[in-house]
Amino acid sequence: MTAFFGSRNCSRPRLVLGDFMIDSFSQVSSEELLQLAEDRIFSLGPRDLASALSYQNMRYGLGKMIYALEDDAYCVFGPDATITRNKGRWTSGYGYGGVIHWKDENVTFPDLRPNGCGMLLMGLHDLPARDELVKRAAQLNDRNPVLDDIEVEPDLGAGNHFLEFYEPMQISKELPGTLSSYDYFAILHGSGPELKEEIYSYADGGNKVETPLGETTVLYGDEADGYYAKWEKLESFSKRRRELLAEKVVETYDPISNYTHQGLFSRNEARLGCYDTMDGSGGNHLFPLTLRWDTPVYIFKGESNLSEEVLQRLGFLERAERLGLEEDLKEINILPHGGGYEIELDYQNIEVTNTELGNVFTLSNPEPAVRVDEVEAETGVTEFGGMSITNPRELPYTYRGKKVVRKAMEFDLSNLVGKLRPLMTLKI
Repeated sequence: MTAFFGSRNCSRPRLVLGDFMIDSFSQVSSEELLQLAEDRIFSLGPRDLASALSYQNMRYGLGKMIYALEDDAYCVFGPDATITRNKGRWTSGYGYGGVIHWKDENVTFPDLRPNGCGMLLMGLHDLPARDELVKRAAQLNDRNPVLDDIEVEPDLGAGNHFLEFYEPMQISKELPGTLSSYDYFAILHGSGPELKEEIYSYADGGNKVETPLGETTVLYGDEADGYYAKWEKLESFSKRRRELLAEKVVETYDPISNYTHQGLFSRNEARLGCYDTMDGSGGNHLFPLTLRWDTPVYIFKGESNLSEEVLQRLGFLERAERLGLEEDLKEINILPHGGGYEIELDYQNIEVTNTELGNVFTLSNPEPAVRVDEVEAETGVTEFGGMSITNPRELPYTYRGKKVVRKAMEFDLSNLVGKLRPLMTLKI
């Protein structure tokens, strides 16, 4: 199925490409589409391989969206911009750690694969004994609880999901009683896998739109409405599922916040791995930013961002004004939920080849070699060759540390109000 050129009876603004205006998407080339997408990606990400791969891949996903919409879309990456280890999402052209927004509320893109992942932040007055917590968590696998007549399959040990316990290191005096009244804290990180596949299945069964950058799946009108209704059901289930599992393991706790960081935040906005700091679902806008197991957890009080000063400092302001996105970026309200994956490879060059299998990324080092000890005697070439991959899931990785928090503070994304020391992690 091809894009519906001229099929929608409405007037659309022409998109600007350099000194040219795009009047007919039927004539746009893959190179022009990539340039349109690049112009509409604003990245706060670090200068590392995972962030660079995410940016390169997002050019294709965003470009396909622009083509299918025949209209504007944009992406803002946070300080944790990184790869996604979800193969379907990655091969569709999407990176992770950012906000994707498009204009048309009657169109949606199931290739984004929203899963309702989020974190439940809890306050505790007492810390249960470790052996008791371990036993309760283990019992969940034999006595699956039921929610909405659905048998919950515990996944505390799956991927980067966990239940972790903390003691306070620093608590802001600006929030009397909210955090300071607790002796301990806990976070449960998880989604709703029991309903996830129903949402994911739309990526295989929706309208297939052929673009110069490859195929994308699009839902229109009533189909988009039905999809969004199922997403809302998944998100509600995921939040209550986190509370139920916490009740079974921790038993007694006070919920502080329970915000989603992966999913649809409106009919025309997706967030992949980041919060909306002005989240309209209610609550006190306290957001935990979790890094590695050997690093403190940071609690932020959500504030509106990005400021004009930060946009200017990042070099975004002139481009945002030209594209008519200045006010959008001033209310992007982005905050990472974690540090993101960091790829443990020294490659610094990336070349992308678009194929029927999806994008193939060829990684190599610049010439000459980065370090003298990388050069073999008399050959002048590095000791390791290039690498071509389709899915970064197979690359060696760890998690980024405090530099993501430093960037969140440098860009004034929100106010730091708490710092917690990890005491125990359950992945059972």
